[in-house]
Amino acid sequence: MHNLLLKPFFISLFLIAALSSCRRGEDPETPISGKLTLIADGAGIHAARIQGEVFSRYYPDAFIQAVPAEGSVQLRRGQAALISRKPQQDSLAVLRIEPVAYDALVVLVGIRNPVSAMTVTEVSSIFQGLRPFAGEALAEQVRLVSSGRQMATLVLRSEYVESALPDEAEGRVKLIPILKQGKGVFPDPEQIMNGSYPLVTTLYYVYYPGDGLAAGFGAWLTDRGQSVFARSGFVPLSEQSRTIILN
Repeated sequence: MHNLLLKPFFISLFLIAALSSCRRGEDPETPISGKLTLIADGAGIHAARIQGEVFSRYYPDAFIQAVPAEGSVQLRRGQAALISRKPQQDSLAVLRIEPVAYDALVVLVGIRNPVSAMTVTEVSSIFQGLRPFAGEALAEQVRLVSSGRQMATLVLRSEYVESALPDEAEGRVKLIPILKQGKGVFPDPEQIMNGSYPLVTTLYYVYYPGDGLAAGFGAWLTDRGQSVFARSGFVPLSEQSRTIILN
C-alpha cells in the first residue's frame, strides 16, 4: 500500500521528520508514528474520525484520537484541531493554521414551497443569530420543513449530505439556490471550489509545527486526505488531479 504514495508527499513527510527530530531530540514521535489528540467542532468531528482511521490504516504506528470540542479550543502539545473558526489571533504566533476543506451553508425548504431562490441578504435576515442545525436537531428541522409547519431551515452541507433523512421527509424537501449577481447557484462541489456559491465556510487544521505527528497528519490532510474529505460530506480545496484509491 505504501508504494502508492506520491513522491512529493513522501518527500514532505521526510523533511517534516528531519525538522521534528531536531526540535524534539530523542522523542520517538515522527510524522507517521506516535499519538495525537484531534479536537474537532461541529460537523468536523465526523471527518476527523474518518481521517484518523484512514491515516492509521496506512501508518499503523500512528494513533489519532478524535474528540469533540467543548467550548473554545485551547491546544496543548500532542494536540491538534479541525475547526470551522480560526483561533484567537494572539495564539497564531505559535500555532500553524491551514485551510484543509470547504463546507457551505445551505437552505432547505419543503418540496411544495414556492420559493425558488434566495439572496444572501434574505438568508441573513431570516436566520439571523441562528447556527446551522446538526444531529437530532437537524432531523427535527427536516421533519418540520417537510410537513410544511416551517418555511425553511439552515444546515451545513456536510451534515445534510451525511445525515440520514427521516423516512417521512424523503422526497419532500429540497435545497434551493442562492442568488449571486442575479443567477441562482447550487452548493455543488464545483461551485463551492471556484467561489461561485456565496455561502462557503472553511475547515481549518491547527497544530504546533514542532510536533512531528501533528505536522505529518497536516501534510496528509492537504494531500491524500482531500479525497477522504470528499467522502465525508466536505468539499476538497481543489479538483483532484488524480484518482487515489483508499482501501
